[in-house]
Amino acid sequence: MIGHALALQLSYPDKYRLWDELVKANTDRVFIETTEPPRLGERVPIELQIESVSLVATGDVIGLRRPGPRFRGGVWVRFDDEEVDKVRRFLGLTQQPDRPPVGRRSAREPCSLKAVFRRPEIPDEATARNLSETGALLETHAPVKPGELVEIDLHLEAGPVRIRAELTREGPEGRYVGLRFIEVTDALTALLKAEVARLAARPASAKPTVLVADDDTAILDFLSKALSKFGYEVLKAKNGSEALSIIREVKPRLVLLDILMPGIDGVDICKVMRADIELAAIPVIFLSALEGGRLHAVADEAGATDYLAKPTTLTELLNLVGTHLKE
Repeated sequence: MIGHALALQLSYPDKYRLWDELVKANTDRVFIETTEPPRLGERVPIELQIESVSLVATGDVIGLRRPGPRFRGGVWVRFDDEEVDKVRRFLGLTQQPDRPPVGRRSAREPCSLKAVFRRPEIPDEATARNLSETGALLETHAPVKPGELVEIDLHLEAGPVRIRAELTREGPEGRYVGLRFIEVTDALTALLKAEVARLAARPASAKPTVLVADDDTAILDFLSKALSKFGYEVLKAKNGSEALSIIREVKPRLVLLDILMPGIDGVDICKVMRADIELAAIPVIFLSALEGGRLHAVADEAGATDYLAKPTTLTELLNLVGTHLKE
């Protein structure tokens, strides 16, 4: 499966392989190797080659991976129902597989912006901890729940703006709620874009932040102490759900993931990251006791940047972390 500068291409020896890998597998994404990837969220033409016959389908770029020492660089694309139907008709098929959802497309930047609830009017002030042109994450103790419609005054650098929003989810520890902005005018979109650009232009922290996620407390403590000793700011997570919440809210410089964890496992976390515009470029290193060949295959399929087999040495750990943070 090779990507070209002008057109992405997938090659199959016959229509049965296409049926097996693209339609019957009901996969939410297909990997295409390319050195010049399109942007995340872009719709691109993809040439499907079957022997001497070609079919052009349009796909959405839902994941990115930079090339590394172990894995090829490229993109994951997803075909919507209409495009899958086109391929299905080409093959003479009628099956209708379910299509899973995709990730975020608007980048969020960490921030600390004052927010005041105006409808309902709640005296408790809130703080926006990240912001995009389509939504935000609020830290608040206000008695609000996902599904509610609210109006808030958000204090941008250019001044306060009134925004209508839907509360979409609760974050870790019950102190956070997600906002999805609704009825956004062009003028408000321009203000939000300018604020996100300002936040993105701030100097990066000199102390790299690394998230370590493992359900084994002894391993978690060892990794945390070792990395902290060598100048990294370490965040810890004991399960997959906690890890994903921290990744979304903090956007660490690098993520060390155990593969087998309670709840959301490391593979699913990595797939979510590669399908999210603000997380796709974060290096992910799997740390697992899986057998070498199996570990390589799982890491490749998930979109990991690299991996280490347990047990590992401190030297191997520091060398790999340092290498990917430099890149």
